Amino acid sequence: MEETFVLQGKITDESSSQENLLVLLYEEVPAGHEISKLSIVESGSGFYSIEVPEGNYYIVAFEDTNDNLTYDSNEPVGCYGRPDAVRVAPGLMPPEPPRARKGLDFTVDSTNRFPSGIPSEISFTSELIQESLVKVGKLAGFEDEIFSPANGAKGYWEPLTFLREVGAGVYFTEEYDAHKTPILLIHGALGTPRGWEDLVDQIDHTRYQIWLAYYPSGLPLARVSKWINIIVESLERSYGFEDLVVIAQSMGGLVARSFILLNGHESRQQYIKTFISISTPWNGHRMAAKGVKHAPTAVPSWYDMAPDSDFIQSIFREKLPDFLKYYLFFSYKGKYSSFLANNDGTVEIASQLDLRAQSEAEKVFGYDEDHGSILTGENVIKQIIQLLDNH
Repeated sequence: MEETFVLQGKITDESSSQENLLVLLYEEVPAGHEISKLSIVESGSGFYSIEVPEGNYYIVAFEDTNDNLTYDSNEPVGCYGRPDAVRVAPGLMPPEPPRARKGLDFTVDSTNRFPSGIPSEISFTSELIQESLVKVGKLAGFEDEIFSPANGAKGYWEPLTFLREVGAGVYFTEEYDAHKTPILLIHGALGTPRGWEDLVDQIDHTRYQIWLAYYPSGLPLARVSKWINIIVESLERSYGFEDLVVIAQSMGGLVARSFILLNGHESRQQYIKTFISISTPWNGHRMAAKGVKHAPTAVPSWYDMAPDSDFIQSIFREKLPDFLKYYLFFSYKGKYSSFLANNDGTVEIASQLDLRAQSEAEKVFGYDEDHGSILTGENVIKQIIQLLDNH
């Protein structure tokens, strides 16, 4: 087993906004500098502690003022030293466990610039995501406090705080069983996996096992879909499953389609055989566009949820894989208002029935339910179960 050590320090934030700090650990590799670890720390405390193997490292941090997991040139930044390499080796570290080098302190400030020679773009590799940001295959039940509505709201309004305090990932409701087909459930904006409980109660657990995607719904959707694809690919490498069902509600359907396109076209996988979307705003939401235009600080996912956004256009540039069967569910129990045309109380019907999505569906199912009740509607659940029985 590879020996590990700990790097610790305190980051002083000289800016006035005091948002979450992203701490990036760069490892010196033959090609230059590569991010090996990412940690999110509270600006108020500024304390970080990162476990590392032997190597040469550089430490950079910035205040992610707009919660988009991307360094923007106007954000406060700083680094340890100028930056200085931190050499980690058995003979150089304290002998007492946890063999930590302390005092790697520095300051972030809006007058600083990102250190030259070190890439500022955060490329989310499989290793970076699994070691730094997400939980994969951890057992959890719907009653767990991590799935509380308060945490769902935190994931929307404070996505980086959610990542730091709660953690994203794909959770299992039971130990993996090679004889059962996994069903991946993807929630929508402000949601948590608890919304799926009524459906899961009716699923045949002798045939299927449940995987719960959980993510901060305020993050850029392309980031989330890439993470989910990386996690699912990692699970496939570990377990070798050959069949996966994806069911997604509301904004989760946009995330799901993006992930499925990455998985089927870019990664060239063929195990996602069925996709069911429920009340998904396929052409976005007009209120998201208003929020981007008028809110003092826009939630990052609003940019993707705006009608005809770059993200929405990107997920329709390619068709769903031809080996996959797609079923579109929509809800229409809502009232016309000055803000929304015919809708289900949250999403306009026209967006749910965008022709680009309809044209790829094997079947389209409509229900006299609102945006929330469609997940608990008896006829809705009965139809999904029938599709699963025929899968």
